[in-house]
Amino acid sequence: MDEVRVVIPAQARFLRIARLTAAGVAGDLGFDLREIEDLRVAVDEMCAVVIEGAPGGVELSLVYRADDGELEIEGRCAQDGVAPEIHPIARELLAMTADEHEIGARDGVRSFRLVKRRTDRSA
Repeated sequence: MDEVRVVIPAQARFLRIARLTAAGVAGDLGFDLREIEDLRVAVDEMCAVVIEGAPGGVELSLVYRADDGELEIEGRCAQDGVAPEIHPIARELLAMTADEHEIGARDGVRSFRLVKRRTDRSA
């Protein structure tokens, strides 16, 4: 299993780095353009929710794990530790763009986990 780690400031203007990294890894795994765009949307939504309200100087740590047509992304942001609420529209969007997703908080850290699987095009 390949793993990529990225740490960025917990600010919305840096989320493009999270999206670009996800797209690059997914492209290497053979995801098609639709799947990559879905992944970019899902990563953006999850990251935005986790960093919402983060004070200056806080970082968002991301781990991308690639394995045989599946990409798992975990994000962590140290702040209030209160599990963020996902807006109903964002929740619906995540249900359409990700195969699995969860969000939570523990010990002063907000976190998320997101999984996207490549469609098997041989069937």
